[in-house]
Amino acid sequence: MKDANYTQRLKERKKRALGKNLFFNLLLLIPPLLCLAIIILTALVTFSLSLFLIYFILPMFYTVDKRLRYNISGIGKPDFSYADGYKDFFTASKGGIFGVIMTIFSAVAFILLFYLIFSVTLEPLINCFPDASTVWKDAVALMNQEQIDEAVNLLQDNIVFLVPPITIFCGIIGFIPSLYVIFYAINNNLNNHYLATIVLPDIDKNISASQARNLARTSFGALINLDRLKNSFLSNWPFYLIYTAVYGLLLYAFVYVRTDNIFVMEIIIFLAPTISLFIGFFINYFCLLNDYAYLEENQNLVLERMPLNMRASIYQTYCNPHYVHGEESASRGCFVPADTYRDVHPFNSPFSEQPSKENPIFTQKDNDSSTSSPEDNHEEPTGVVIDLSAEVKDNDLQSPNDQEKGEQK
Repeated sequence: MKDANYTQRLKERKKRALGKNLFFNLLLLIPPLLCLAIIILTALVTFSLSLFLIYFILPMFYTVDKRLRYNISGIGKPDFSYADGYKDFFTASKGGIFGVIMTIFSAVAFILLFYLIFSVTLEPLINCFPDASTVWKDAVALMNQEQIDEAVNLLQDNIVFLVPPITIFCGIIGFIPSLYVIFYAINNNLNNHYLATIVLPDIDKNISASQARNLARTSFGALINLDRLKNSFLSNWPFYLIYTAVYGLLLYAFVYVRTDNIFVMEIIIFLAPTISLFIGFFINYFCLLNDYAYLEENQNLVLERMPLNMRASIYQTYCNPHYVHGEESASRGCFVPADTYRDVHPFNSPFSEQPSKENPIFTQKDNDSSTSSPEDNHEEPTGVVIDLSAEVKDNDLQSPNDQEKGEQK
């Protein structure tokens, strides 16, 4: 349940993320986006082989994401660089954080689907341009007369007139897939991974990034998935409208670009979606900012909805002697608090055995046995001991919920 200060804390967290590091973070987006635009524009020439190069620019996007996460949570390295990003990507199993492979396949499937849906609109689009309509009708007439070579030559000689309707057609079938890739598919993967680092701090030190986000997606992330998507839409719908307007204006502008060069024509046809993609990733930075802030301030909602068996599993995983801890563990502590007496004994009457004052999970019998001398107890303590006494930097970036967990820890 949200407390009275929830809205104020959420605003303050977003405000800090929009502080002095914002401009530099956006500058760091330019190099990978320029590389991405070149890769997309050359995909047709290279028969889509250039798309494999996307993996090698992902560490630069990862660098920007890590800096954004630091601005939101105050945990991490404030001056995270490209060198750190490439080191993490190729030595620490961070390559699956974006889920790019499945995202690309999904985008291609969407493009093919919308091509089939909107293929019937190609001829009406051509008829909107008199010159293109004349060329098209003449070519169709030649094809009906089985003069295929003449029809192909006619289209090649007059292709310049067909570029505007083809540009619009490609823009239409590419709009929804681009919207899906930028604002949903990648963001969904990043949000699931971010939530995983909240529920299981330092999870990246124990499993790969792709396993972490899949764990969140299939388990505790599903507990607030609808709430998160609802909040994402309510917070980010102005950015969606901005992207739509930019996409439409660019598509309209490139309709009037004419050239006789076949290679340049191919670039012009895909230039509007590519530039829109470039701008869309800048816009998406602010969408991710809103999503991360929401997850930080609503982590208690995840805990409230989490069933007991899932709580026990997460608690045991975090306290496992083989679980590797680090800075995130020191800052956040265990996400699941220690079990209460009622959690340990759900079927007992609260009047049958009262927990002791020192530890609520101890029964009276346990409490009596605890008075025995140290010599009578020869068992060595087991578990994970984390030193949280050191002062955590940027602690003021944590919400009161985070601080309370640290105290409980």
